[in-house]
Amino acid sequence: MADDDTPRLPEEVARYIAGIGPEGLQFDFLIGDWTVEGTRFAPSGEAIMTYAGKWTAEYRHDRRVVVDDFSVHLTDGREVSSFITLRSYSPLTKRWEISGLGAFQPALQGEWFGVWADGAMVLHAHGKGPDGREVRNRIRFHGISPESFHWESHMSVDGGVTWVKAAALVAVRKG
Repeated sequence: MADDDTPRLPEEVARYIAGIGPEGLQFDFLIGDWTVEGTRFAPSGEAIMTYAGKWTAEYRHDRRVVVDDFSVHLTDGREVSSFITLRSYSPLTKRWEISGLGAFQPALQGEWFGVWADGAMVLHAHGKGPDGREVRNRIRFHGISPESFHWESHMSVDGGVTWVKAAALVAVRKG
């Protein structure tokens, strides 16, 4: 007990009650509704698909968690891909701890984390793909303004020796 007979809280509970610090707001730029124009690339670098999409992000649990929902649409409006992501900043690891799941897509079983560096949000993931091979992924949010941002994804299947651009997009805030 504390001197005033108030029970002492475990450190992780006290930290939670204290709320988020400024690092926990580094995904503020993503909060809102976005229209997306993107491109997927073949390992050769050739564009294999352009698409339109939408991206919606919101805070949950007093801004401790960012939940975002991304979907890709054909020109006729049919949804062809979707991905939901949960993001929360950990003051212990000093990085964003992230998880996500795409509908009808195998999930990458592994670690996914991010840090703010040089005006960009940089994410790293690695784990086993559905075929059991190690897959690494780098994602970079950059060119961030209140009305838009750029996003790029690079993949490696050789332990990070070589990287190929897998996808890129520009998101514009909905009016």
